[in-house]
Amino acid sequence: MNGNSVHLLVAARPRAGAEDAFSQWASRLQKAALGFQGSLSCELWPPTPPDQEEWVAVMRFATLDALRSWRVSEEHRALIAQAQPLVEGGRVIELTGGAATEFYVQNSATEVIVTEVKSGKENDYRDWANRIDKLESAFPGFRGSYMQPPAAGETAWTTLLRFDTIEKLNAWLESPARASLLKDAEDLVERVVAHRVDTSFPGWVPVSPVTGKPPNMWKTAALVLLGLFPVVMLELKFLMPHLRGLGALGTFIGNAISVGLTTWPLMPIAIRAFHGWLFPENQPRWVVIWSPVLLIACYAIELLIFWRLL
Repeated sequence: MNGNSVHLLVAARPRAGAEDAFSQWASRLQKAALGFQGSLSCELWPPTPPDQEEWVAVMRFATLDALRSWRVSEEHRALIAQAQPLVEGGRVIELTGGAATEFYVQNSATEVIVTEVKSGKENDYRDWANRIDKLESAFPGFRGSYMQPPAAGETAWTTLLRFDTIEKLNAWLESPARASLLKDAEDLVERVVAHRVDTSFPGWVPVSPVTGKPPNMWKTAALVLLGLFPVVMLELKFLMPHLRGLGALGTFIGNAISVGLTTWPLMPIAIRAFHGWLFPENQPRWVVIWSPVLLIACYAIELLIFWRLL
Protein backbone atom coordinates (compact mmCIF):
# COMPACT_ATOMS: atom_id res chain seq x y z
CA MET A 1 0.00 0.00 0.00
CA ASN A 2 1.30 3.42 -0.85
CA GLY A 3 2.43 5.18 2.31
CA ASN A 4 1.38 8.57 0.87
CA SER A 5 -2.23 7.56 0.28
CA VAL A 6 -5.02 8.76 2.58
CA HIS A 7 -8.03 6.93 3.94
CA LEU A 8 -11.68 7.73 4.54
CA LEU A 9 -13.72 5.47 6.80
CA VAL A 10 -17.51 5.49 6.41
CA ALA A 11 -19.63 3.79 9.09
CA ALA A 12 -23.38 3.50 9.57
CA ARG A 13 -25.86 1.22 11.35
CA PRO A 14 -28.82 0.15 9.16
CA ARG A 15 -32.30 0.48 10.58
CA ALA A 16 -34.20 -2.72 11.34
CA GLY A 17 -35.91 -3.82 8.16
CA ALA A 18 -33.67 -1.71 5.92
CA GLU A 19 -30.70 -4.08 5.83
CA ASP A 20 -31.23 -5.19 2.21
CA ALA A 21 -31.74 -1.65 0.96
CA PHE A 22 -28.65 -0.49 2.82
CA SER A 23 -26.60 -3.35 1.36
CA GLN A 24 -27.57 -2.20 -2.12
CA TRP A 25 -26.63 1.36 -1.19
CA ALA A 26 -23.23 0.18 0.06
CA SER A 27 -22.57 -1.48 -3.29
CA ARG A 28 -23.49 1.75 -5.08
CA LEU A 29 -21.12 3.65 -2.79
CA GLN A 30 -18.28 1.29 -3.61
CA LYS A 31 -18.90 1.52 -7.36
CA ALA A 32 -19.06 5.32 -7.26
CA ALA A 33 -15.92 5.63 -5.15
CA LEU A 34 -13.94 3.32 -7.41
CA GLY A 35 -14.91 5.41 -10.44
CA PHE A 36 -13.91 8.70 -8.84
CA GLN A 37 -10.69 10.36 -9.99
CA GLY A 38 -7.90 9.78 -7.48
CA SER A 39 -9.59 6.80 -5.84
CA LEU A 40 -7.32 3.79 -5.31
CA SER A 41 -9.60 1.30 -3.57
CA CYS A 42 -12.79 0.84 -1.60
CA GLU A 43 -13.27 -1.98 0.89
CA LEU A 44 -16.69 -2.95 2.30
CA TRP A 45 -17.16 -4.63 5.69
CA PRO A 46 -20.70 -5.76 6.59
CA PRO A 47 -21.57 -6.12 10.29
CA THR A 48 -20.57 -9.28 12.16
CA PRO A 49 -23.09 -9.70 15.01
CA PRO A 50 -23.08 -9.74 17.97
CA ASP A 51 -19.87 -7.70 18.29
CA GLN A 52 -20.44 -5.31 15.39
CA GLU A 53 -23.67 -3.80 14.05
CA GLU A 54 -22.25 -1.16 11.70
CA TRP A 55 -21.41 -1.42 8.02
CA VAL A 56 -17.96 0.02 7.35
CA ALA A 57 -16.37 1.17 4.09
CA VAL A 58 -12.66 1.99 3.96
CA MET A 59 -11.74 4.15 0.95
CA ARG A 60 -8.19 4.91 -0.12
CA PHE A 61 -7.29 7.97 -2.19
CA ALA A 62 -4.02 8.85 -3.88
CA THR A 63 -3.85 12.32 -2.29
CA LEU A 64 -5.59 14.40 0.35
CA ASP A 65 -6.88 16.70 -2.41
CA ALA A 66 -8.52 13.71 -4.11
CA LEU A 67 -10.23 12.74 -0.86
CA ARG A 68 -11.44 16.33 -0.35
CA SER A 69 -12.75 16.45 -3.91
CA TRP A 70 -14.75 13.29 -3.22
CA ARG A 71 -16.16 14.73 0.02
CA VAL A 72 -17.43 17.89 -1.72
CA SER A 73 -18.64 16.18 -4.89
CA GLU A 74 -22.30 16.06 -5.90
CA GLU A 75 -22.03 12.28 -6.19
CA HIS A 76 -20.91 11.96 -2.56
CA ARG A 77 -23.62 14.35 -1.36
CA ALA A 78 -26.33 12.40 -3.17
CA LEU A 79 -25.14 9.05 -1.80
CA ILE A 80 -25.09 10.30 1.80
CA ALA A 81 -28.60 11.72 1.34
CA GLN A 82 -29.80 8.33 0.01
CA ALA A 83 -28.33 6.54 3.04
CA GLN A 84 -29.83 8.75 5.75
CA PRO A 85 -33.37 7.27 5.63
CA LEU A 86 -31.86 3.78 5.84
CA VAL A 87 -29.68 4.20 8.94
CA GLU A 88 -30.38 4.71 12.62
CA GLY A 89 -30.67 8.38 13.49
CA GLY A 90 -29.91 9.30 9.87
CA ARG A 91 -26.22 9.33 10.83
CA VAL A 92 -23.44 8.34 8.43
CA ILE A 93 -20.09 8.72 10.18
CA GLU A 94 -17.02 9.64 8.13
CA LEU A 95 -13.50 9.58 9.61
CA THR A 96 -10.13 10.38 8.06
CA GLY A 97 -6.51 9.92 9.12
CA GLY A 98 -5.35 7.31 11.62
CA ALA A 99 -8.87 6.39 12.72
CA ALA A 100 -9.61 5.17 9.22
CA THR A 101 -6.57 2.84 9.11
CA GLU A 102 -7.06 1.05 12.44
CA PHE A 103 -10.15 -0.89 11.35
CA TYR A 104 -9.19 -4.54 11.11
CA VAL A 105 -11.08 -7.84 11.09
CA GLN A 106 -9.24 -10.77 12.64
CA ASN A 107 -9.59 -14.53 12.17
CA SER A 108 -10.69 -14.45 8.55
CA ALA A 109 -9.80 -16.37 5.40
CA THR A 110 -8.89 -14.23 2.41
CA GLU A 111 -8.96 -14.96 -1.31
CA VAL A 112 -7.02 -12.61 -3.57
CA ILE A 113 -8.23 -12.54 -7.19
CA VAL A 114 -6.34 -10.68 -9.91
CA THR A 115 -8.38 -10.12 -13.07
CA GLU A 116 -7.12 -8.90 -16.43
CA VAL A 117 -10.07 -7.01 -17.95
CA LYS A 118 -10.39 -6.67 -21.72
CA SER A 119 -9.77 -3.22 -23.14
CA GLY A 120 -12.99 -1.24 -23.44
CA LYS A 121 -14.88 -3.55 -21.05
CA GLU A 122 -14.01 -1.69 -17.84
CA ASN A 123 -17.47 -0.20 -17.22
CA ASP A 124 -19.17 -3.50 -17.95
CA TYR A 125 -16.78 -5.18 -15.53
CA ARG A 126 -17.64 -2.64 -12.82
CA ASP A 127 -21.33 -3.44 -13.27
CA TRP A 128 -20.61 -7.16 -13.14
CA ALA A 129 -18.45 -6.75 -10.01
CA ASN A 130 -21.30 -4.88 -8.38
CA ARG A 131 -23.63 -7.80 -9.09
CA ILE A 132 -21.30 -10.44 -7.69
CA ASP A 133 -20.58 -8.28 -4.64
CA LYS A 134 -24.29 -8.15 -3.80
CA LEU A 135 -24.55 -11.92 -4.11
CA GLU A 136 -21.47 -12.84 -2.08
CA SER A 137 -22.39 -10.43 0.74
CA ALA A 138 -25.49 -12.55 1.38
CA PHE A 139 -23.48 -15.76 1.85
CA PRO A 140 -22.87 -17.07 5.41
CA GLY A 141 -19.55 -16.01 6.89
CA PHE A 142 -18.94 -13.05 4.57
CA ARG A 143 -16.65 -10.52 6.30
CA GLY A 144 -15.91 -8.01 3.57
CA SER A 145 -14.83 -7.33 0.01
CA TYR A 146 -12.19 -5.08 -1.48
CA MET A 147 -11.71 -4.08 -5.09
CA GLN A 148 -8.85 -2.01 -6.45
CA PRO A 149 -8.87 -0.86 -10.09
CA PRO A 150 -5.62 -0.93 -12.07
CA ALA A 151 -3.06 1.83 -11.82
CA ALA A 152 -2.29 3.95 -14.87
CA GLY A 153 -0.92 1.84 -17.70
CA GLU A 154 -2.05 -1.45 -16.10
CA THR A 155 -5.04 -3.70 -16.75
CA ALA A 156 -5.22 -5.89 -13.62
CA TRP A 157 -8.06 -5.44 -11.13
CA THR A 158 -7.42 -6.79 -7.64
CA THR A 159 -10.26 -8.20 -5.55
CA LEU A 160 -10.02 -9.44 -1.94
CA LEU A 161 -12.75 -11.60 -0.41
CA ARG A 162 -12.85 -12.24 3.34
CA PHE A 163 -14.92 -14.91 5.08
CA ASP A 164 -14.78 -15.89 8.72
CA THR A 165 -13.67 -19.47 7.95
CA ILE A 166 -11.95 -21.26 5.10
CA GLU A 167 -14.92 -23.62 4.82
CA LYS A 168 -17.37 -20.77 4.23
CA LEU A 169 -15.01 -19.12 1.76
CA ASN A 170 -14.79 -22.37 -0.18
CA ALA A 171 -18.59 -22.74 -0.05
CA TRP A 172 -18.92 -19.40 -1.83
CA LEU A 173 -16.12 -20.08 -4.32
CA GLU A 174 -17.62 -23.44 -5.25
CA SER A 175 -21.27 -22.31 -5.25
CA PRO A 176 -23.44 -22.68 -8.39
CA ALA A 177 -24.51 -19.04 -8.00
CA ARG A 178 -20.92 -17.82 -8.31
CA ALA A 179 -20.24 -20.20 -11.21
CA SER A 180 -23.20 -18.73 -13.08
CA LEU A 181 -21.94 -15.17 -12.62
CA LEU A 182 -18.41 -16.16 -13.64
CA LYS A 183 -19.85 -17.48 -16.88
CA ASP A 184 -21.46 -14.06 -17.48
CA ALA A 185 -18.01 -12.44 -17.17
CA GLU A 186 -16.25 -14.63 -19.72
CA ASP A 187 -16.56 -11.98 -22.46
CA LEU A 188 -15.19 -9.27 -20.15
CA VAL A 189 -11.91 -10.75 -18.91
CA GLU A 190 -8.72 -12.06 -20.44
CA ARG A 191 -7.32 -13.95 -17.46
CA VAL A 192 -8.01 -14.58 -13.78
CA VAL A 193 -5.43 -15.61 -11.16
CA ALA A 194 -6.51 -16.57 -7.63
CA HIS A 195 -4.37 -16.73 -4.52
CA ARG A 196 -5.40 -18.02 -1.09
CA VAL A 197 -3.83 -16.30 1.91
CA ASP A 198 -3.85 -19.44 4.04
CA THR A 199 -1.31 -21.75 2.38
CA SER A 200 1.74 -23.20 4.10
CA PHE A 201 3.98 -20.95 2.01
CA PRO A 202 1.98 -17.71 1.57
CA GLY A 203 3.20 -15.52 -1.26
CA TRP A 204 5.00 -18.41 -2.97
CA VAL A 205 2.28 -20.75 -4.17
CA PRO A 206 -1.09 -19.69 -5.65
CA VAL A 207 -4.30 -21.65 -5.40
CA SER A 208 -5.91 -23.54 -8.22
CA PRO A 209 -8.05 -21.28 -10.43
CA VAL A 210 -10.34 -24.29 -10.92
CA THR A 211 -10.92 -25.45 -7.31
CA GLY A 212 -9.83 -22.36 -5.36
CA LYS A 213 -7.65 -24.61 -3.16
CA PRO A 214 -3.87 -24.66 -2.59
CA PRO A 215 -1.79 -27.64 -3.77
CA ASN A 216 -0.95 -30.49 -1.44
CA MET A 217 1.49 -29.36 1.23
CA TRP A 218 4.03 -32.07 0.38
CA LYS A 219 4.14 -30.97 -3.26
CA THR A 220 4.92 -27.41 -2.23
CA ALA A 221 7.61 -28.63 0.17
CA ALA A 222 9.13 -30.77 -2.61
CA LEU A 223 9.54 -27.71 -4.85
CA VAL A 224 10.99 -25.65 -1.98
CA LEU A 225 13.58 -28.40 -1.48
CA LEU A 226 14.39 -28.41 -5.20
CA GLY A 227 15.14 -24.68 -5.16
CA LEU A 228 16.70 -24.40 -1.72
CA PHE A 229 19.20 -27.28 -1.86
CA PRO A 230 21.59 -25.83 -4.50
CA VAL A 231 21.47 -22.40 -2.83
CA VAL A 232 22.46 -23.87 0.54
CA MET A 233 25.22 -26.00 -0.99
CA LEU A 234 26.76 -23.01 -2.80
CA GLU A 235 26.55 -20.91 0.35
CA LEU A 236 28.27 -23.58 2.44
CA LYS A 237 31.10 -23.81 -0.06
CA PHE A 238 31.67 -20.20 -1.12
CA LEU A 239 29.93 -17.84 1.34
CA MET A 240 29.97 -19.30 4.84
CA PRO A 241 33.79 -19.55 5.13
CA HIS A 242 33.90 -15.76 4.80
CA LEU A 243 31.09 -15.26 7.34
CA ARG A 244 32.26 -17.78 9.94
CA GLY A 245 33.80 -15.12 12.17
CA LEU A 246 30.48 -13.27 12.43
CA GLY A 247 28.76 -16.01 14.45
CA ALA A 248 24.97 -15.78 14.50
CA LEU A 249 25.06 -12.72 12.24
CA GLY A 250 26.83 -14.75 9.54
CA THR A 251 24.15 -17.46 9.75
CA PHE A 252 21.44 -14.79 9.57
CA ILE A 253 22.99 -13.29 6.43
CA GLY A 254 23.21 -16.72 4.81
CA ASN A 255 19.60 -17.52 5.66
CA ALA A 256 18.41 -14.15 4.37
CA ILE A 257 20.13 -14.78 1.04
CA SER A 258 18.67 -18.31 0.85
CA VAL A 259 15.13 -17.13 1.53
CA GLY A 260 15.46 -14.22 -0.91
CA LEU A 261 16.75 -16.37 -3.77
CA THR A 262 14.14 -19.05 -3.11
CA THR A 263 11.25 -16.59 -2.88
CA TRP A 264 11.90 -14.60 -6.03
CA PRO A 265 13.77 -16.24 -8.91
CA LEU A 266 13.63 -19.93 -7.91
CA MET A 267 10.12 -20.71 -6.62
CA PRO A 268 8.34 -18.85 -9.46
CA ILE A 269 10.43 -20.84 -11.96
CA ALA A 270 9.70 -24.15 -10.19
CA ILE A 271 5.98 -23.39 -9.91
CA ARG A 272 5.80 -22.52 -13.60
CA ALA A 273 7.69 -25.69 -14.58
CA PHE A 274 5.59 -28.01 -12.38
CA HIS A 275 2.26 -26.15 -12.59
CA GLY A 276 0.48 -29.14 -14.12
CA TRP A 277 1.66 -31.35 -11.25
CA LEU A 278 0.69 -28.88 -8.53
CA PHE A 279 -2.76 -28.36 -10.06
CA PRO A 280 -3.68 -31.54 -11.98
CA GLU A 281 -7.26 -30.42 -12.66
CA ASN A 282 -7.95 -30.46 -16.43
CA GLN A 283 -4.31 -31.43 -17.16
CA PRO A 284 -3.35 -34.14 -19.69
CA ARG A 285 -2.70 -37.49 -18.03
CA TRP A 286 0.90 -37.58 -19.20
CA VAL A 287 1.64 -34.33 -17.37
CA VAL A 288 0.36 -35.75 -14.09
CA ILE A 289 2.28 -39.02 -14.53
CA TRP A 290 5.62 -37.70 -15.77
CA SER A 291 5.98 -34.60 -13.59
CA PRO A 292 7.05 -36.61 -10.48
CA VAL A 293 9.57 -38.47 -12.65
CA LEU A 294 10.99 -35.17 -13.85
CA LEU A 295 11.17 -33.88 -10.28
CA ILE A 296 13.12 -36.95 -9.11
CA ALA A 297 15.44 -36.54 -12.10
CA CYS A 298 16.09 -32.93 -11.08
CA TYR A 299 16.93 -34.08 -7.55
CA ALA A 300 19.36 -36.63 -8.98
CA ILE A 301 21.06 -34.03 -11.19
CA GLU A 302 21.49 -31.67 -8.24
CA LEU A 303 23.02 -34.46 -6.14
CA LEU A 304 25.45 -35.38 -8.93
CA ILE A 305 26.49 -31.77 -9.42
CA PHE A 306 27.08 -31.05 -5.73
CA TRP A 307 28.23 -34.54 -4.59
CA ARG A 308 31.89 -33.57 -4.17
CA LEU A 309 31.44 -29.86 -3.62
CA LEU A 310 32.06 -29.94 0.14
